[in-house]
Amino acid sequence: MAMNPMQRRARNAGLIGFLVGLILMGVVVIFLLYKMQGIKSEFGTASETQKKVYVAKQDIQSGTEVTLDSFSIDTLQTGISKGEIISDMDFEFVDEKTGEIIEKYDSDGNPKQKKMVVKTNVPAGTIMTKDMLDEMDEQTTKDQRMQEYNMIILPTLLKNGDYIDIRLQLPEGEDYIVVSKKKVVYTNADTVWLKMTEDEILTLGNAIVEAYTLPGSKLYATMYTEAGRQKAADVTYPPSEAVLKLIYANPNIRDEAKQSLKDRYDTQEQVEQRINHINSALSDYYSSMKESVESGLQEELSKREAKREEFVSSLEGTDSIGVQTE
Repeated sequence: MAMNPMQRRARNAGLIGFLVGLILMGVVVIFLLYKMQGIKSEFGTASETQKKVYVAKQDIQSGTEVTLDSFSIDTLQTGISKGEIISDMDFEFVDEKTGEIIEKYDSDGNPKQKKMVVKTNVPAGTIMTKDMLDEMDEQTTKDQRMQEYNMIILPTLLKNGDYIDIRLQLPEGEDYIVVSKKKVVYTNADTVWLKMTEDEILTLGNAIVEAYTLPGSKLYATMYTEAGRQKAADVTYPPSEAVLKLIYANPNIRDEAKQSLKDRYDTQEQVEQRINHINSALSDYYSSMKESVESGLQEELSKREAKREEFVSSLEGTDSIGVQTE
């Protein structure tokens, strides 16, 4: 049946519209497939970068001792390689030859972990990497005791957890490191508590007496800026001959500490420093030494007594372990 021109145009228009629709649909389908492939690729890449990581629970100061409990475990997308991220093994004692874990135990038979410190300040939420940590070289020894000092000039900004050197400065400017890199266990306005070994206690005691004796001298503390990265400074203060004899004869002092002190004298010529500088400075004040030391000790005792009374007052209403009593 023949179509008139109007019908033919309508049929052609319909075919053209149908074909255009098919083309548009094909373009849309191809676009959607392309987008889906991109999303799948991105998802695959994201999955590959998802890693189990240890994250700092809170801000951690440089030089702070940490354990695995200092961190939380999370699964995050990160470009940091797996080998750089800390793991449980970093806190285990491992045989360097075999790579096997060496079980170490405390006095109660519980497994021990390595003592680790952070090298730099770590904000909360930071992914912990191996280069942020270092193994502590400070070990608890049988002669270690908590000591309280209130005659040392403390830095204004000193706070708990900081690391300090204690130095003795003589009137003519000579300056000696008496005790090196000690962690501040607790401090207030004029008092500091430190873990000290027997040889350190005796050496610092010697320096305290000489600081009391010499007018114009001062015993003061300096802070480490990045305790986790900075090694302990070399001790340069030479104790007196009497204190040296006491250290060498003291059975509570480790042989390693005695040998270290001997090595310091041999390598740094500290005997000459003692004779030429410190003993020389002290010689003019031997007659007044007893009076100066007694005055300094009396001031120290007064401060300590006041602090002790304040502490005891804070314990009123509690038993000896701080539990509230009826």
